Amino acid sequence: MTTLLRRLRGMLGMGITWAVGWAIVMFMIGTIIGIVDPDAIDPGEEPWRMGAVVGFVGFLSGAAFATIFASAERRRKIQELSVLRAAVWGALGGAVFPLLTTLNDAVLVNTMPLGAIFAASTVAIARRAALREPEPAEPLRSERDAPGLRA
Repeated sequence: MTTLLRRLRGMLGMGITWAVGWAIVMFMIGTIIGIVDPDAIDPGEEPWRMGAVVGFVGFLSGAAFATIFASAERRRKIQELSVLRAAVWGALGGAVFPLLTTLNDAVLVNTMPLGAIFAASTVAIARRAALREPEPAEPLRSERDAPGLRA
């Protein structure tokens, strides 16, 4: 697979992961607000709608984080990145959509911490997955080294 396709696959995967996570977080917050103070939710602000909107922003932020990571941390794997550095890149990824659109900049109060949390979590999960990988097995002997396998 070419480098460009690998990067696009990584951006898409990170974007989808963040989209699902952000949508779930917003859905849970909206549901809690709906239970505690139902009058605070206006028509069109149902938890599932807000979850979908925030999920879209999460997708764009996740893809922006993947782009920032790919360009700033060339030749490094994500599990090699420090959690603090990942949080900084994630906060920048979370800031991309509100800063590049006409969206109110006060949204940064929500998107930057979410981006930092999700980026730090991504690194932590990647490190944990790397620890669970089995040790590489001893290489198999080639046909030249194995007696009795010649035709």
